[in-house]
Amino acid sequence: MRRLNLNKIAALGLLLITAASCERDFTNEVVDATFPNIAEVYTDNPVNLTDQFFISFSPTEGANPNAFGTDDNEAYEGQSSIRIDVPAPNDPDGGFVGGIFLDRGAGRDLTGFDALTFWVKGSTTAVVDVFGFGTDFVQDRYAADINGVTLSTDWKQVIIPIPDPSKLVQERGMFKFAAGTASTGGLGYTIWIDEIRFENLGTVAQPRPAIVGGQDIVEQTFNGSSRTVNGLQQTWNLANGQDVTVLPAPGYFDFSSSNVLSAEVDEAGVVSILTSGTATITAELAGLEAEGSLTLESLGDFTQAPTPDEDPANVISIFSDAYQNVPVDYYNGFFAPFQTTLGGAPPIDISGNQVINYTELNFVGIGTFLNVNPIDITQMTHLHVDINVQEAIDAGDFIRLEILNGVQTSNEISGSRTISGNDLTNNAWESFDIPLGEFAGLSARDQVGLLFFISDATISNIYVDNIYYYKEVLDPTPNVDDSGATEVALPVGFESTTLTYNFFGFEGAFPSIIPNPDATGINPTGTVMATEKSVGAQFFAGNVLDLDAPMDLSTTQKLRIKVWSPKANIPIRVALETAGGGNQIFIDANVTTANTWEELEFDFAGNYNPALDYQRVIVFFEFIDGLAGDGSTYYFDDIQLLNE
Repeated sequence: MRRLNLNKIAALGLLLITAASCERDFTNEVVDATFPNIAEVYTDNPVNLTDQFFISFSPTEGANPNAFGTDDNEAYEGQSSIRIDVPAPNDPDGGFVGGIFLDRGAGRDLTGFDALTFWVKGSTTAVVDVFGFGTDFVQDRYAADINGVTLSTDWKQVIIPIPDPSKLVQERGMFKFAAGTASTGGLGYTIWIDEIRFENLGTVAQPRPAIVGGQDIVEQTFNGSSRTVNGLQQTWNLANGQDVTVLPAPGYFDFSSSNVLSAEVDEAGVVSILTSGTATITAELAGLEAEGSLTLESLGDFTQAPTPDEDPANVISIFSDAYQNVPVDYYNGFFAPFQTTLGGAPPIDISGNQVINYTELNFVGIGTFLNVNPIDITQMTHLHVDINVQEAIDAGDFIRLEILNGVQTSNEISGSRTISGNDLTNNAWESFDIPLGEFAGLSARDQVGLLFFISDATISNIYVDNIYYYKEVLDPTPNVDDSGATEVALPVGFESTTLTYNFFGFEGAFPSIIPNPDATGINPTGTVMATEKSVGAQFFAGNVLDLDAPMDLSTTQKLRIKVWSPKANIPIRVALETAGGGNQIFIDANVTTANTWEELEFDFAGNYNPALDYQRVIVFFEFIDGLAGDGSTYYFDDIQLLNE
């Protein structure tokens, strides 16, 4: 039997959060008022909690507010327990469950306790992501969590030691949990929780605080940057002989800097770099020196990446201060066990601008597919990225960019583009604007979920900024009138009545020169090339045009073609070959509109061989691996090199 009116939770939760933001204001002053020292949180019923005591994490972040209730048929002690039905990832109401319990008053005095305890069981031996206390959705100043609690199908007690009870003179965050199905392969399960209370056990012993995971970390940085001290933890030994590690909020620690002229650290563990020099950050918790340190060496002023100038209306930004970024799962996926790359979690702040610093780079991924929507970049033409290499660059060094579409689906595909070490500079920004057509194999771009930076450890330390996709808005080239030409050579407009255009189709493509069926917009010319991609044609059915003279690619390698397609957002591949076929190079570009003339650009600068004479053009419409032709007719015209 469920006794919770779930429809009231979200609205009341917002009310409580607003009220809490007005009532709780921590300062460095002594709190004169005394607050109740109530120990119980839930014992058959909520104890001194808000009326609807469960406040869910935000549904916009994937939380399921309808998965929480109480159960009068299951209890560790008494008559009732909390029941949580962990949803499957594809549940329309949300793919995980989690939230907090708040004290109904101004807070409790918990200074007389040393732990939060409760009893828990599961319908299976799943792993619960987080249990904790101190989260109030306002400041979370004294939050403390434990991660990865393995359930039993019998009742077991969980003990969460309080990092420093003396801090908790007025605490509203009584309980916190979050649970998903990563440990069950996506299968939902049930959690029961009972007898939640704060206790003074007296058996919580041997506290061992640590910062940066207990390591002594040395990093280089720049003036104006900031760095948050991470890896905060405290480990205790319990009465059963087992250790338990709690992740305390920074508010429990007292941080200090060995050189306040170079770097200062605030109570939230945020280090601000002031001047050149070296400073070591250490900390104490409840008078105990924390294991681990963070040494920061400032190299001086930092040169920011160039400011982008693309129209925001034509940009989908992954990481840039110049644009509104789309939601991102992570800037470093930490793909175990083979990834060595550190950094990017989170990006660093330098003089108010964020930048990503990847160190120990072998490969790293930026994800947009787990808890956020994949990105549709079918309307985009380029990927932009700024890269600053922080080490000597040797022959053979490279950074390969790889884009994955449809990640973890049956339609997953990828394409990559390699940046040579010759195009990178030590301690200087280089900007790259890469046509998406150069990511060979990326025939669909509607569900982009990963962008990889891969160096295979040839380059290990880079700064990255201004990662975004954009649509290049082209000024149409003049229409081609080759009616007076003496040979079939670029530019080609199919207007001559005396020349013989040597063309043919293959694998189900049937080209022909016909009167322009839509002589409007950017292409009012009289004749064009039409091609039918017949029903059942191979996806690589193509149209060949042999020229009478080689193309002159000595000054420009950008080829423009006007196209007309009955379908939007499909890839068109243009390939160049030497006379008679062979030595093929190709670039893909997407048609962004249907039933209108559009000009596409194919930049062969990165893959042509200047020692070869290219004399054949091949055009493939809807070049999608495995997708047979459906009888659609396409048109192309005005094949010409762009003279910039």
